[in-house]
Amino acid sequence: MRAFRTIGLVVVLASVAHAAVWTTVYRYDEITPLGIVDPNQTAVYRDVMVGTHLVLIVSSDSDRFWAGTLYTSWDDAAYGVLSARGYGPVWKNYEESCLDAAGRGALVQEYPGMGAGFSLSTGDNFGVPGWDPLAGDWFVLDYYAQSRGSCDVMLYSGIASSQVLVETLSFTHVASRDFNGDHIVDFKDLAILSSRWRTTTDSDPNGPNAKLDLNSDQRIDSQDLAFFSEYWLERTDFVESAADPNEPPLDSQ
Repeated sequence: MRAFRTIGLVVVLASVAHAAVWTTVYRYDEITPLGIVDPNQTAVYRDVMVGTHLVLIVSSDSDRFWAGTLYTSWDDAAYGVLSARGYGPVWKNYEESCLDAAGRGALVQEYPGMGAGFSLSTGDNFGVPGWDPLAGDWFVLDYYAQSRGSCDVMLYSGIASSQVLVETLSFTHVASRDFNGDHIVDFKDLAILSSRWRTTTDSDPNGPNAKLDLNSDQRIDSQDLAFFSEYWLERTDFVESAADPNEPPLDSQ
């Protein structure tokens, strides 16, 4: 089947750009859509905390062959990280990122261009049951908010110089409110914030109170509480780095 990939690609290249393809962004549960900032700008999403794991589903209403890319610029890759699932060394294909509707010949491979991400392609249209793509969810990839800042994820349709931008997914990452790293923002985190109430911090981003100063004004006060409450009871995949063995935990000081 792979031997016919080049022939199939040439035959259907003219139809690649006509496939209706889009990306849906979900929380880590793959069920809850991530909220958007403006209903008129559906690809600009609400701020997410550093450490948040999102799931990107690439879908289509077409049953024709499609190829494209999903990636970030090298600069943005310092803030948000795309990841694929189930790497198979034979075809260098992330097999578990290829969903059934994409067909058995689908590929998700490392993007070789100027950016960090993946090249995507469905199965070919040779009339073989199970190999041809179907309308539906084609690919699943993971996205991790690595550090504070902004990151654009771009979906292109086509290959090489024939690529056309389909959409840009815009994410902004803010400081985590999950201070104790138990994957949920709750009373335990509020207690940590309260234990430092009205204290000042220094400008060192690695200082003991730095992560509680959510607006970076070197003071822990009602403004930080307001920022904290925006993510009340929200779950996160944030995992706190190993503590210094010579220093007691933040919530016990």
